Amino acid sequence: MVIKEISREDTFSASFSDSESSYPDGSTIIYSDGELDAMRQVRAKLTTDHGIESSRVGSVFLAVATINCKLRVDETAEKIVKLLGLMEKLGCPDGIDDELWKPDAKHELHPYPPVGTDNRGCSITWIRGGNRVSKEEERNHAHACIMQYLSVHADPTTLRNGLSFIIDMSGKDDKQAKVGNEKTVQAFYQAIPQRPQIILIAGSSFIMRTIINKSIKLASLFIKQKVLGRIHFVSVDDALSRVPLKSAPVYCGGEGGGVKCYKEWVKERLGQLTKPDLSEGPEQSADNLADSLAQTKIE
Repeated sequence: MVIKEISREDTFSASFSDSESSYPDGSTIIYSDGELDAMRQVRAKLTTDHGIESSRVGSVFLAVATINCKLRVDETAEKIVKLLGLMEKLGCPDGIDDELWKPDAKHELHPYPPVGTDNRGCSITWIRGGNRVSKEEERNHAHACIMQYLSVHADPTTLRNGLSFIIDMSGKDDKQAKVGNEKTVQAFYQAIPQRPQIILIAGSSFIMRTIINKSIKLASLFIKQKVLGRIHFVSVDDALSRVPLKSAPVYCGGEGGGVKCYKEWVKERLGQLTKPDLSEGPEQSADNLADSLAQTKIE
């Protein structure tokens, strides 16, 4: 699959109707019975089928990952197992615990400029691409990425409807020396369970687009075509036209969503995440879980 370049005049074919939920809006995440049952089943599968201790997968991350995988138990467990394996290679054999804020890793949030929400009211992840990760910073970088991932999903609207994902490649230095861990780091990014509703790669050079297309062709063996269809090459101006100006980064002429310090914003959002109680209630059978899925209208 080759990703085409689109202009401001083009319209995206991606529809958000398949991800809309019937949950009440609000700042606090309240998990449904169906979601909690799916989380319990994921926890059990990780323990019994993969031998992964609960200490390596905190309940908050488990909750966010399960909902991002649309309560698909097997898929969630497989993605978490893959992610933990890659994190181990990046110096995180202890996995992801419920101490969500990692102060030693906050400096690795530098690729993320402050941004706001998209036209649907969902979080935007905006990355200034092209940064290398030194061997010494692999652990901190992995922790920072998980912190950012959890923070943007700390509201029910984004958690249940998916975010907008924008990578600004305009400042990338193609001559920057490689570190040697690029494939592992990239695989780690791709292994984080999320479902962006649009992915814009902005300001990339012809050479970079060629490299990205080759990577996407390989990724197509593992990533659903539905997701690949949401990836578009655009100019930075085109990317800006897709989000409210007040939500765009300050360095692009926007207002950064009113966020003054992204590190403090991430820390605050992490504190807002609801920790699910997975110790109570019987696990549902597969049939009962399917009924819960139908009732909560998560496709």
